[in-house]
Amino acid sequence: MLKQAAALILIRDTSSGIEVCMLRRVSSSRFAPGAYVFPGGGIEEQDEVFNISLDGSKSNTAKIAAIRETFEEAGILSGTSANTHHFSAHDRDGLNKGEITFQHLIEQHDIHLDLESITFYDHWITPEGAPIRFDTRFFLAIANVNQEVFHDDAETDASCWAKPANLLAQYDREEIKLMPVTHVQLLRLSDVESINDLIENSRQQTISPIRPILNFNEDGKPMSVTIKLKEGIVDYPVFLKKS
Repeated sequence: MLKQAAALILIRDTSSGIEVCMLRRVSSSRFAPGAYVFPGGGIEEQDEVFNISLDGSKSNTAKIAAIRETFEEAGILSGTSANTHHFSAHDRDGLNKGEITFQHLIEQHDIHLDLESITFYDHWITPEGAPIRFDTRFFLAIANVNQEVFHDDAETDASCWAKPANLLAQYDREEIKLMPVTHVQLLRLSDVESINDLIENSRQQTISPIRPILNFNEDGKPMSVTIKLKEGIVDYPVFLKKS
């Protein structure tokens, strides 16, 4: 069964190039254990309820989920001019525990979400045959250069701002783990010179779902994944959880 999900690629300009916000998933995670990922997660009923209270546009539910998940996992609130200092650790903890909803938190602090500032960027569907499958929409958001990231020590145990090229080099040296979807997006981001151009180009393009295909060996175990991209067809080893 496919679970609807959303992720947010937070980018910021620095004097030496763009950086992205990354989180490392805990090793006990059922999905992508130990991998560096963009903040994100499953779309929840509270996201749909919040969206209806705003304008009811179904396309914005995923944006709200991406913003919420990023605040829960990274401590950064996007889609608004507000900074994280408006919130206490208690606010974030209450949201993570389900004691309050994201809508309640936003309304309590009288904050306006600017969903137009969140840009649809990519769309991936986990291949058939995978134990956990997601239909994930990826969004772009620009972060303040001084904005810090704080992982939640629950779903994630490390966090950083890093240049895409540096992350790719670490992956090549087998210092970090990346899922194929993350590797592909970091490759594309490593060529970006202007965030504004990236945002503008993303808003003009037509985005179709990318559907990787799992390849199995004679024993029926997945051995690789084939992905048809605009750059061409690529193959990656499967991302497996260590036993």
